[in-house]
Amino acid sequence: MLVGNILVADDERSICELLDITLRREGHRVETVNSGEAAKSKIDSALYDVVVTDIRMPKASGIEVLKHAHQISPDTAVILITAVDDYEAAVEAVKAGGATDYIRKGPGLVDDVRLSVARAMQRQSLSRQNFALRRDAATHNSLDNIIGGSAAIEKLKQTIRTVSSTSSTILVAGESGTGKELAARAVHTCSPRAGESFVSINCGAFPETLLESETFRLRQRRVYGRQSE
Repeated sequence: MLVGNILVADDERSICELLDITLRREGHRVETVNSGEAAKSKIDSALYDVVVTDIRMPKASGIEVLKHAHQISPDTAVILITAVDDYEAAVEAVKAGGATDYIRKGPGLVDDVRLSVARAMQRQSLSRQNFALRRDAATHNSLDNIIGGSAAIEKLKQTIRTVSSTSSTILVAGESGTGKELAARAVHTCSPRAGESFVSINCGAFPETLLESETFRLRQRRVYGRQSE
């Protein structure tokens, strides 16, 4: 059984306690809060696989919690608990692609939440497996572009595998024509940033001051472009 970190947010303490007991029995690590603001604060300080939240809560609604969770951690699944009056809002949240599921409060709430959490964890597991397979395939193909079977080439490939998983800045040095850009591309492809753009710059073609301003502009464009998406 897949287990994960679960946050339950509901202003009814009895529901929090009930879901806490149920999900812990499934092996999950569970935290509970009684307001939307408290839920947002928890999301800021910890990573959750699933957030189960009531829609109508004091200070911040479940929809606000949903939006905040996806802003901080887009992969977090959010399950909305709805009263009858909140049903249409929950349906719209699912149709918009934000909420993973919605559950009406009623006699079957506990079982419905348990099953919905299990489905969300399963989808996340499959997504991670697919990402790992794509990353491994990209890594294999990228390193295959570095042709050679000598001990030095094999050591280079192993070094690329090792350093590409870090967030450190990497300097690739060597004589002209030895394949520095090829190695740099392999590092990028093998890294968690493989989905981002790889920008190759011929530093010798830029005056020093222009190179500094252009690289700064590219960096700013990348940062603000992400924020505006």
